[in-house]
Amino acid sequence: MNKNFRTFLGFGLLLTCISPVFGQSLPVVNAESNPTITVRIHDYVHVPSETLARAEEVTSEILREAGVDVVWVDCNIAVPVKKRQPACVRPLGHLDFVLNFVDRIQLMSPKLREIAMGLAMVPPDGSEGYLAYLSTRQAAGVAHEYTASLETVLGLGAAHELGHLLLGEDAHTPSGLMKARWGTEERKQWSRGNLSFTPEQAGRIRANLLVREEEVLESAMGILIANATGTEH
Repeated sequence: MNKNFRTFLGFGLLLTCISPVFGQSLPVVNAESNPTITVRIHDYVHVPSETLARAEEVTSEILREAGVDVVWVDCNIAVPVKKRQPACVRPLGHLDFVLNFVDRIQLMSPKLREIAMGLAMVPPDGSEGYLAYLSTRQAAGVAHEYTASLETVLGLGAAHELGHLLLGEDAHTPSGLMKARWGTEERKQWSRGNLSFTPEQAGRIRANLLVREEEVLESAMGILIANATGTEH
């Protein structure tokens, strides 16, 4: 399997952006506020808007508990590129991510197991990952098996896959949200509303986002210097 295909999310016994706009001032990073990421949603299977909104709420709450805020951007693929939200067509920045809702992620690689629900593209060289996929077909099956709502399963799945992108390599844990194969204990946790990142994972996520924020500032500084040099006489 391609090493970029880093994570599969399965369940039970079968478990196997807005880019920064640079003007004449630098963006301000407030060390006392939560870092904010932008997630662009590409919905290829037409998830009902109410279901999608509730799934986003589930994911937002999990990330908020980890000290991270999320801005969701609906990049409807049915809308012509020129008519989409500006955030959907700008180049991706260091704090931007893309989450694709698809029918089956197995279409991307024959090596993906049939029960895999999620996939995050985590570069093996330690560089920043930004792209993840969720299978709504598999999510619906999990929701039916565990008598859970589809939005809950999608929200938890999105948090898991974004967790891979935010944590980087070796993000799977023996239990909890980042377990590769969720089971009975994880179901109990989500039914109680406490399936979340561990304090250690939350710290790693914030530390990694701080590095990304510093890269945003460095990019902004480079542009400002280039602009200033270009306007000198």
